Amino acid sequence: MQGRIFAGLFLFSLFIVVGGDAQDPAVSERPVWTMEFIKVRPENFGLALGYLDDQWMRIREEAKRQGEVLSYHRIQETVVVAPGVKTGDPNTVVLLTEYKNLAAFSGREKLFASIREHLPSGTPGVLRQQREDLYEPVGTRMFMEVPDDGKTGLKLLAKQ
Repeated sequence: MQGRIFAGLFLFSLFIVVGGDAQDPAVSERPVWTMEFIKVRPENFGLALGYLDDQWMRIREEAKRQGEVLSYHRIQETVVVAPGVKTGDPNTVVLLTEYKNLAAFSGREKLFASIREHLPSGTPGVLRQQREDLYEPVGTRMFMEVPDDGKTGLKLLAKQ
């Protein structure tokens, strides 16, 4: 009984959070970003970057040419050293992709598979490695722009 109540409350909270925005054209046409975090094996860092160039970046470039991807970036985490503090991991790479809209994001796997089928077999001079030998995915996050429509945010109530 408590499980059904919990499930019902959970579903109800989802409806409140969504608030009907899924059907709003303004929401469905906003750009969507993904951040994929990968942990590169230190001894294979160069090979991993070559693999990403040959696979991940070539596929994103073709998707960009087709208009489904707006931009993409491969960013290495930087180590910051200050007195008493050391942060960052040089073996962490973030793969950023900006999709045209929610539909482009939802159809990405099918699009990327189609692109893989039609791309030439590989870049000359790049050693063929399995992704699993080079890096491991740590996590993926998805983001959508929140436009400043004047309806939300903080308002100045009084001036001194």
